[in-house]
Amino acid sequence: MKNITIILVALFTTSLAMAQVQVNNNAFIYSKGTDIVVKQGIVLRDAPDEVADTPGSAIYMRDEAQLIQLEPNATANGGAGTFSVFQEGVADNFTYNYWSAPVNSGVGFSNTQIYYPLLMEGFARETDLVIDANRARLYERSRNDGRTDEQDFTNPSTESGPTIVTKDLRIASRWLYSYNSVGDGSGGGGGYSGWQAFADPTAIVLPGYGFTMKGVLGTGPNIESSELGSGQRYDFRGIPNSGDITVGVKAGDFSLVGNPYPSALDLKTFLLENTEISAEAYFWDSQPTTHKLVDYEGGYGVYTPGTATDGTDGMYENATFRRYDSSGEPLSGSVGRDGGITPVGNTASRRYAAIGQGFVIQRNVEDGFTLNTDGYATFKNSHRVFVRENPTSSLFKSAPGSSSVQALDSNGTPMRSRIKINAFINGQYNRSITLAFGDDSTIGWDRGLEGSNAANRVATDMFMPLANNEFVIQTVPFNKEETDVPLGFASQEATSTFDVRVYDMINFDTEDIFIHDKLNNTYHDILNDSFEITVEKGTFEDRYSIVFEEQSTLSNDDVLANEDSFNIFQNNTNATLTVLNRDMQDVADISIYDLAGRLITSESNSDLAERYTFNTSNYAAGIYIVRVTTQDEQEISTKVSVSN
Repeated sequence: MKNITIILVALFTTSLAMAQVQVNNNAFIYSKGTDIVVKQGIVLRDAPDEVADTPGSAIYMRDEAQLIQLEPNATANGGAGTFSVFQEGVADNFTYNYWSAPVNSGVGFSNTQIYYPLLMEGFARETDLVIDANRARLYERSRNDGRTDEQDFTNPSTESGPTIVTKDLRIASRWLYSYNSVGDGSGGGGGYSGWQAFADPTAIVLPGYGFTMKGVLGTGPNIESSELGSGQRYDFRGIPNSGDITVGVKAGDFSLVGNPYPSALDLKTFLLENTEISAEAYFWDSQPTTHKLVDYEGGYGVYTPGTATDGTDGMYENATFRRYDSSGEPLSGSVGRDGGITPVGNTASRRYAAIGQGFVIQRNVEDGFTLNTDGYATFKNSHRVFVRENPTSSLFKSAPGSSSVQALDSNGTPMRSRIKINAFINGQYNRSITLAFGDDSTIGWDRGLEGSNAANRVATDMFMPLANNEFVIQTVPFNKEETDVPLGFASQEATSTFDVRVYDMINFDTEDIFIHDKLNNTYHDILNDSFEITVEKGTFEDRYSIVFEEQSTLSNDDVLANEDSFNIFQNNTNATLTVLNRDMQDVADISIYDLAGRLITSESNSDLAERYTFNTSNYAAGIYIVRVTTQDEQEISTKVSVSN
């Protein structure tokens, strides 16, 4: 018989505060939807005894109840009893969730601490009220697909009688991996081969680090559905994590970490306080397709926290899905998620990481502000918050969303002004980028305001180049006449097409958004229409930019440099390109580009001359663009054909 110390139901109270908690004599605390605040430590004195059929001392957190401990390093939690908390994934047997355990065994988290809830006589099939659980079974590594548990009541029609478990929850152990680049515990960095198996029952993942786990096949009482999909309900059991928990990441590498607490985690505060890591968190998302790496689709979305004083929840840019070869290396393209120009995917800000939520952190030495040494970040009790799971905060189970207005997100928090631009690439997949605005930003790199594509760079891609990096989130001060943000393109194919347009504006109003083609000095509307850009193989960062006003180089009184003033021709017999300055204009610059916009050569002229010549013997056969700029900033351009 279980001795009930306290039953907390959200109907009566939404939170309970206690100075210190000690549970003895096989008693337990049961919280259904009620958050618990403990100032100091928790001791669960008595261990469960299966032979004597005693449950031990326990705390059961149900219906999204959360636990917060206040003191920075309160008396360590301990005891031989059980702390139990549910969490639901949104992965099937083909796809991963990234996890981080909210409990430990005294030294770390092992896969033997993953349970599944049992139906309980006297309660409905809804498992939020369940106390009892069985340990999940791990399939041998030769098995690909995990399977959900199968169970029922002795009398199904009345949902009464002892639980009958016909099949345990079976987890495919071959997909259990951890990765930390500094070599703490299990995991040791080093690219794809650095993923360390977490399948052995003796293997542990230290608190704060994360692990991967695929979902399961089948239907049963512990398969939960939500707006983000359906997945297995797991029961994590052990000692609740609390206090300072430190994780590490090597320079130029990443580590899989996650929320280590049985409460929500404020990622904004965590990222801004820990300056030894990049102020970005990456979330894995994937498509249910296959177990084969060569066909596997997935990618990382990126969260940036903003600044400590901007009052926002930060910003999130969705993953661009890509495929991997048999060595785990990403292929150049992937099948699009919706086959169209408008991207799909969760638009959560991701500020609040749910219980069990794993994510990736990096230490990027290329930002110019990071030393080439290992970096460390510390999770703290002060980062813990009570936030219910919903599509704005979690990749796991979502509660019904609330309505919002444009000025606020669904957490009631102001949103930074921004536009979202999408490129539909080669008719296959989408890349979405966010250009945000704020007086607290600069035109350079600002920590917390920029999000790179370092974890999700596709070989054929669109990005915003900045400070020798490529970004999918960038924040700049806005000036309609002066804002000019470079837009880069990369292609692994001989030619690639990008169908580009604005698909969303948030807290921002404008009549014009253009792509400026600097080579041809043309402007293309991407607010009311799409613009198709074709590039050759390579990376191009200087030709295109995002602007908000067409800059005319002429006033009504200006006179364009007359094309008759210059005679430009190519002599392929002599491999010579000639520019004749017939009217003796003051020439400032003559530049030659290929059709991809790459500068081949440029000559600045301080001396007035009637003829300028260029040797083209080393040019590849093809079409080139010659642009002449005069001292009064007038331009003419023409195409020439080179065939040496």
